[in-house]
Amino acid sequence: MYDDRMKYSSRSVIELTRRLVDRFGPRPPGSDASRQCADALADEARPHADSVELQDFKVSPLAFLGWIRVLVSAYILAVGCLWLGWYGIAVMLMTAAVGLLILQFFLYREVLDPFYPKSTGRNVLASLEPGGDVKGELFISGHHDSARIFNFFIHQPALYSLRVNGGIGSLLLLFFVSIVMALIDGPGGSPAWSRGVAVVFTVLLVFDGPLWFFASKKNTPGAGDNLASTAVAWEFLKACAEEKKAGRGFEHLRITAVSWDAEEAGLRGSRAWRKSRRKDPIPHPAWNLNLECLYDPQEMFLLTTDINGSVDLSVSLAQKCSRILSEKTDYGAPCKPVAFLTGGTDAGETARAGVQATTLMGMPWANDARASVYHTPKDDVESVNADAVEASLRLAEALAAELDGELAGS
Repeated sequence: MYDDRMKYSSRSVIELTRRLVDRFGPRPPGSDASRQCADALADEARPHADSVELQDFKVSPLAFLGWIRVLVSAYILAVGCLWLGWYGIAVMLMTAAVGLLILQFFLYREVLDPFYPKSTGRNVLASLEPGGDVKGELFISGHHDSARIFNFFIHQPALYSLRVNGGIGSLLLLFFVSIVMALIDGPGGSPAWSRGVAVVFTVLLVFDGPLWFFASKKNTPGAGDNLASTAVAWEFLKACAEEKKAGRGFEHLRITAVSWDAEEAGLRGSRAWRKSRRKDPIPHPAWNLNLECLYDPQEMFLLTTDINGSVDLSVSLAQKCSRILSEKTDYGAPCKPVAFLTGGTDAGETARAGVQATTLMGMPWANDARASVYHTPKDDVESVNADAVEASLRLAEALAAELDGELAGS
């Protein structure tokens, strides 16, 4: 593939993104629009892939962020218990709240999912076989569902980090203080100083109360986060198919383009795929280059950990990708762990399945520095950066060539 081919690929990626966004609009996880988008992606892939799989799974789309309102409710009830001197009850409420925070958000466990309505999510995987025996597989992935709008990124976005950290911090502080008060004062006690503590945590409702309105009921157009990344995977699959038809295909590396559903519901789509591999484990080495938020090539980096730091990704793959980007593009991409309290990507789930995985992120990834369109109604096709798209295509091309060469020599 030459420079003019890659330029065309970049334009083709943006055009596919535009067509799908215009056709399906916002695509909440597990919604009709998201499933229809998956079907359209399957149709796009069939002329180029050797096999296309649609994988349906059950998901509770509203459960992932449900912990926020549960924590706000627990905080308010616990403060009320402080005023009444019911410190033991406050401890129980806060213990349950902190446990939920750790399991549902920090670790992405499915604690609340059984209590929310379910719908059907749909992943799509399209594979291109090599010319010879399959000795390895490269997954190029994005996700086609779109995020819920985060109101904190629309109203006073400069205060986002303060508001989120202040809300979680005051809840954790109440957890520890309620334990101390239960130990020192005992049931029913209410000395004057404990009234002062109750006043303090009542005032701190200025942080916790607004969390109730953290997420909107509406979803973004989801062009940059993350349909453009899926379109990159699809365009790369198409280019590889053309190379194979011309007799220049890979010898031992299977290419699989993947678009997950329900990433915005706590990685439930990639998790469903991971669970399905328990009975059908991958029989050969596998790698996953996951792509996210291709907004700014100057801010690209590669993840070495995921899901709030609870999952290790492949440092060697991240380093390989970083080197390739420095050699094949005008942009560097350092390797670094995911920032705490910033969530996770689908690479976290593929890594749990035994795949060597990393995510190429195309924007700053911290609560006090993210793209201005992230999780807002402005995440339209114009937010996608053509240079970031081209860099990801060049990375995929060079990475696949290196891996196939390594497999040939093995």
